[in-house]
Amino acid sequence: MTDKKALRKHFKEIRLSMSAEERKQADVAVQQAFLDSEEYKSCTTVLAYVSSDIEVSTAEIIRKALKSKIVLCPRCEKNGNIMYFYRINSTYDLKEGRFGIFEPDESCEKYCVFDNALCIVPALSYDKDGYRLGFGMGFYDRFLADYNGMKLGLCYDNCMSESFCHDGYDISVDKVFTDKDIYTINTKERK
Repeated sequence: MTDKKALRKHFKEIRLSMSAEERKQADVAVQQAFLDSEEYKSCTTVLAYVSSDIEVSTAEIIRKALKSKIVLCPRCEKNGNIMYFYRINSTYDLKEGRFGIFEPDESCEKYCVFDNALCIVPALSYDKDGYRLGFGMGFYDRFLADYNGMKLGLCYDNCMSESFCHDGYDISVDKVFTDKDIYTINTKERK
């Protein structure tokens, strides 16, 4: 299966076929692996997507990070296909946004500098080289082109792939956390 549209459909079906209990257990395992990581413990800023029903949950990560870190969440701007990150101080700062996804309220402060930061990059699937199959809108591809910090992925283990066809604009993450394993990407071998 090489067609991205077919792959997206395939991985959405896998996620939707998981029972609520299976997803909850997998979410807890992924979140705990992430929260136990040295990357999380040593950063001062977390760029975290606010998960939808089909994504690996970031709820616990955001809740815990708010206690000791700067937490930035994305908001997709109405004019154009641009995504910026805004600081939240509480989950009450999140409001339903453009695509039915919760995003920072208009009153939140926009950040453009990301010192000692890590970005949690959403995906339907990752391959063993850290490349992702996103949701097809390109928001993260455009953002990551200018982002130089640590990039980490969260994925259900049953949605990991051996390898994807990727383009020149695709950027791999540094590490992927799943409910069963942690994949550290060898940066020397990445293209």
